[in-house]
Amino acid sequence: MDRSEPVGKGREIKSLLELIQQLPHNQDGQLQAAVNPYYQQWSAYHSAYLAAADTFRRTPATSRGGAGLNPWFFVVATVLNTVVAAVLAVLITLSVVRQDPGYRPELAGAAASVSDAASPAGRRTSMMVVEPAAARPIEMQQIGSPEQPLRLEVLRPTPFPLLIQPPEAVADTFILVLSGVPARAELLGADRIGSDSWLLPPYSSSHLQLTMPEWSAALIEVGMELRRTNGAIAARNKAWLAVPPPAVAKGEQKLDPAAMKEVLQSGDRLISRGDIVAARAVYERAAEMGSAQAALALGSTYDPTRLWSLGVFGMVGNKDKARHWYMRADQLGHPNAKERLRGLAE
Repeated sequence: MDRSEPVGKGREIKSLLELIQQLPHNQDGQLQAAVNPYYQQWSAYHSAYLAAADTFRRTPATSRGGAGLNPWFFVVATVLNTVVAAVLAVLITLSVVRQDPGYRPELAGAAASVSDAASPAGRRTSMMVVEPAAARPIEMQQIGSPEQPLRLEVLRPTPFPLLIQPPEAVADTFILVLSGVPARAELLGADRIGSDSWLLPPYSSSHLQLTMPEWSAALIEVGMELRRTNGAIAARNKAWLAVPPPAVAKGEQKLDPAAMKEVLQSGDRLISRGDIVAARAVYERAAEMGSAQAALALGSTYDPTRLWSLGVFGMVGNKDKARHWYMRADQLGHPNAKERLRGLAE
């Protein structure tokens, strides 16, 4: 067996022992790791290693198993090599960590915070974090009234006069929540961040425009809530909006019966495919041209009591719009319009 292999392992163990000797010492000139229970275990292994090395040196080469070395020497060397490496890793790790039993990291962190706060700069920082400046009071005027609501047209941007006091408050960033507006309403000049909330950049409150996606026969009462960016409520008020249905143009050219029948059939095909939105557009166009059947069919697409008969599930009806188109169908002379109106009232 090659004698250089055990010699190399002996050198490796020796280098590990030299690394241990280089660990930091305490005031008494001893290793800091000596106060650790792992150190005693390492000392025992170290003594065993020295005894085995001494025995190896004193044993003649001719009595070491023919080839020059006893096989048990390799077993002992391998075990000692592994143990010393493990103990060395533990001792190096423990030498980094403070071994003072009275040391508590949370208390040290608190002490550091108190120390920082003791300086003028630290005191100013603490005051900025713990004691923010008081928010100035904000007022927001109402928009419209039940007697004189703000009038809007469907799909046409209309100025939304949001007046905030004091005047210098418009330089701040706010969140505007409008509860009661349709989900597809748009507020131009602000960034939508929710179904009913928008982020108002500085100086944007006087340039807002509201777009309503649909009309309503009833007055719309909107709750306005102005919030700061941290969620705190700055002001509350209300707005009253009126979005009347589109007026029917007078003197408009009517379709001939054959063309009107084709338009109605087109709407019926859209209904059968479940495309209610497209069918409404077709029926509305025909109703504006004087088709009582189209007006009645259009009212059915809004009637909560009849949506199921159209095979529509998951949509919410609108009684106001259903009533409007049923009344239009009655004006155009449809015989079933009055019965639909009575059923809607019930």
